Amino acid sequence: MKKFKYMDVRGIIKQSRAEGVSMRRRFAVYAFSVICLFLAIIILLLNLFGILNLTDRQIMSDLDARLSACSEKIIGNCDELAACAISFSGQLEDSVRVFLAEKDLSFEELKNDPDAIDSLQDVLYDSVYLNMQVAPASGAFYILDTTANSNSPTELFSGVYLKYINLCSENTVNNDFSIYRGSFTTGKSKDIIFHSGWKNESSTDFFKNCDEVFSDGTHFVLSSVVEIPDTWEKARYIYVPIRGYKDEIIGVCGFEISDLLFQLSYKTEDGRWGNEICGLIDERDGGYSAQFSTSRYNNTDSVSVTQERGSQLFDFGNEKCVGVTKEIVLGKDSFSVAVMLPEAQYDGFIRKGQLNILFIFLIVALLAAVCCIFMSKKYVSPLLRKLEQVKSKENGGEQLHIREIDDLFAFLEERDDYYEKQLEELESARRGAEEEARRAKEEYEKAAEKYELAKSEIDRLAEKHSDEIVPEQYSYFVENLSMLTPAEYRIYELYLSGKNAKQIAEILHITENTLKYHNKNIYSKLGISSRKQLLRFAALKQHRDGKEDWT
Repeated sequence: MKKFKYMDVRGIIKQSRAEGVSMRRRFAVYAFSVICLFLAIIILLLNLFGILNLTDRQIMSDLDARLSACSEKIIGNCDELAACAISFSGQLEDSVRVFLAEKDLSFEELKNDPDAIDSLQDVLYDSVYLNMQVAPASGAFYILDTTANSNSPTELFSGVYLKYINLCSENTVNNDFSIYRGSFTTGKSKDIIFHSGWKNESSTDFFKNCDEVFSDGTHFVLSSVVEIPDTWEKARYIYVPIRGYKDEIIGVCGFEISDLLFQLSYKTEDGRWGNEICGLIDERDGGYSAQFSTSRYNNTDSVSVTQERGSQLFDFGNEKCVGVTKEIVLGKDSFSVAVMLPEAQYDGFIRKGQLNILFIFLIVALLAAVCCIFMSKKYVSPLLRKLEQVKSKENGGEQLHIREIDDLFAFLEERDDYYEKQLEELESARRGAEEEARRAKEEYEKAAEKYELAKSEIDRLAEKHSDEIVPEQYSYFVENLSMLTPAEYRIYELYLSGKNAKQIAEILHITENTLKYHNKNIYSKLGISSRKQLLRFAALKQHRDGKEDWT
């Protein structure tokens, strides 16, 4: 403390004003202040607009949260419906066994016995009806591996299928049925109104591989989305096996989950990003089948799913959606739960977020420009004025009070004379170089004259040798060069390059006999009798070709 107490503060301030603050310290203070200002403004604006995270990340984060909730709900609903179906199956198994015991029949003896099948349906109808009221489903059914008419061209199976006509009512106990399939006698006894889609028995491929489907302890199976026969609707089905005395599969029962029921069960309210769409997708036979929480996409014939922009892109043909998926297992099969937004809606939020970010950066850029103008006036303008003084060779002038810069300009003024002397020396060296270039040019012109004389002598000798060559043979030689095969022309070029027969055979990896064979063909095609004549004609041709090009 004593040290600071007796420090000459006034002297330090006076010295700073006289000598100036060092450039390093001053720049550090200004830069630090500007950076702190910019960071404060950016953080303030990001908080103001609520976009500390990028918009697409916010959307995907919210969709992931919604996806987890939808996945848990679908799994819970499916497990609840499967439990109802298993209970339903147990009731049917008990009723079938009691009926067969009372009638003293085996299950196999039901085939082609319409009266017994009608009586059994009348007994089992109540179980179908009551379970349909309890289960969260749009329909209920059972199918037994038997028929009243085995002679039908189409393989038929006996059973009952009930489907609600109205799912909008809160109380579905008294709802009418849009579909009834089963015995006419049973339908009449239950006062069911028969619609155009009524059938006494149904056809199905289920029993062809039912043992494989329900192997490995599988208790239920959720089907793909299929069209309900004779209707415009689509649905999934929960299947549970019905077993006989020997634990063999004698039938199947379960519940229907129509597209309308799926929409009502997973309908979502408009959230932060608008209407979020939930879907259950499965891939079978190279294609996708799906149910969505809106009829807008349930009515599409197909959907394709691809990975794009860190999310999934759902293509419905006439419209696309962007979302996320999660794989779940229902029964024994894998399904994908999807939560998505229409692509146009998603892109709208992305553009809005980008505009907000752009607006923020424009504000920051404007502030940066203001700061640059201030820094320019504070530093650049005095420097420019000092440079003008140096260029006009004025002595003295305004001091910048920046120690390093003032020292620099003083040093430049001191070195000015030195650089002028250096410039004179360089000018002298330039004149010497020009003199050397002039002498080199004269030597080049003399060499060019000697070259022209040598070229004239070569032309004279070539013309002399051309007089010794028969023109007709030379013309035949030139015209038939194009008749050589690629291999023969290669040999011709190697001869011209100065190679002998042994060297050519080694280069082309051929025997000398093969080379002789090629030589014979070359001589024959070109109308010559020896390699000497070949080289003479070739040299003359090269000379004349070169002369024409030069001309």
